[in-house]
Amino acid sequence: MSGHKPRGRRMGGPRGLGELMGATLGSAKLSRGVQKAQAILAWPQAVGPQVARITRPRTQQGRVLFVEVRDSATAHHLTMQRHHFLKALNALLPDAPIEEIRFSVGTIRTPLDAPRAAPLPAPDRRRAREMARAVTDPELQSVALRAAEAVTRARRWREEQGWRPCPVCAEPSSEQPCRACTLTLEDPNVKRAARALLRNPEQLADLPAVLGDSGTNAARYVALGLLTEQMDLLALECVRSGQETGYREFLAQQAAAFLALTFRKPRLAVGRADRAALPERVRQVLSAGRE
Repeated sequence: MSGHKPRGRRMGGPRGLGELMGATLGSAKLSRGVQKAQAILAWPQAVGPQVARITRPRTQQGRVLFVEVRDSATAHHLTMQRHHFLKALNALLPDAPIEEIRFSVGTIRTPLDAPRAAPLPAPDRRRAREMARAVTDPELQSVALRAAEAVTRARRWREEQGWRPCPVCAEPSSEQPCRACTLTLEDPNVKRAARALLRNPEQLADLPAVLGDSGTNAARYVALGLLTEQMDLLALECVRSGQETGYREFLAQQAAAFLALTFRKPRLAVGRADRAALPERVRQVLSAGRE
């Protein structure tokens, strides 16, 4: 038997992560390569996207980083600014600072331009004129018209992107309801007005003076939602009870309020053709009751 003893730790023994990394990066050659790679990789972050587009860090020799640019004028300009780049770069490389940056002319591939955003569509001039009609001051009419046209162009653009009309304000939106109306729906005054509309939908005409147009639309939306839920439950009760008279009469009252708010007119002005807007189950129950 040989008396030779194995050196160091046995191959099968446990080794810590730090020891493994130390063994991996132990050679000076590999360590220098890692440091060079760090400087090159950190260059875009240090100089920002505009400078990074027109430069390419080529290599590092010692503490000098060599960077290629497209032409001599750019090389001269960046050389005058290199102290700024050094400061930013070394802030990212505290363990391997760069002492000098040298710019030279090389081959820089021009990056592909980002796709341009589609231009806004033409304004809806008819709608814009209606929006600006409330401005009576001659000196402000042209300004109001241009502003209204800008609004209609933005609206058409949103529609072309597939945005659907907000169920509250009818403006195109990627969210349903839109963000502004979502906030309005949480207003306690809007919720109180919605409950009042359940009892007297004719009050809708008076709400703009109190809540404004956005608050009125929100109160109407909430009331219609509550009426839909109530009508659905009442229709089920009518079916279960065999068209019990009390349930059907109450359902008819709720349906009249629903149609009045839907078409924004008094209950007495609701016609037979308007009933097509009722939920199908409600319409069937009421039709069966008339027979």
